Amino acid sequence: MRDDAKAQASIRQTEGSLQTSVGTASCWLREPDGNDVNDIATWLADPGINQWFDFGQGRQTLPVLAVQLMMQGGRHRLRVFGATGNPLASGLVAVSDLTHAFGTGSFWVLRDSRRPACRNMTLLASTAILREAFEIGRLHCITAWAVDCNVRSRRLLERIGFRMIGMQRDCHVMQGSRCGRVLYDLLPGDLPNGFHSAAGGP
Repeated sequence: MRDDAKAQASIRQTEGSLQTSVGTASCWLREPDGNDVNDIATWLADPGINQWFDFGQGRQTLPVLAVQLMMQGGRHRLRVFGATGNPLASGLVAVSDLTHAFGTGSFWVLRDSRRPACRNMTLLASTAILREAFEIGRLHCITAWAVDCNVRSRRLLERIGFRMIGMQRDCHVMQGSRCGRVLYDLLPGDLPNGFHSAAGGP
């Protein structure tokens, strides 16, 4: 990922998948199916990945059954993404804890660095699901957080348009050490191209 201008993607609906392309690189984005469940659970069983997460009550892994329930329920919007020309998913973007009464949700993302990638892939997939959450899900504010030492995730959130709103100190544990979480939020107008929801405003 180099600069935001290269992330102005054209997105079109084709056969149930969102195809996202930019320049000469492209990626696909779609709803996860039964074949993706094990991949997602395996990713979240990897300490190198799950150390950055908190799924409530200190849980940092999600078993297959929990992933299936997330896919079937209405409180989570999950999408897998990958490089065009390769059917294997390379990562997952999600907006969870959807509260439609208030129009809020929480964004998170993971990518398997061992799978194929293309330029700006994670940025494009993240922007696409957030646009979808604002436009189709009618959300008004989406929050996110990153462990304070996770420079890559913090840069990604800031490139997407998330704004830092605070710091929760001494609240996360990684490899026996305590650290903080940087807190962010995003409104529809914060996305590239000045996107606004179909509901008309933030």
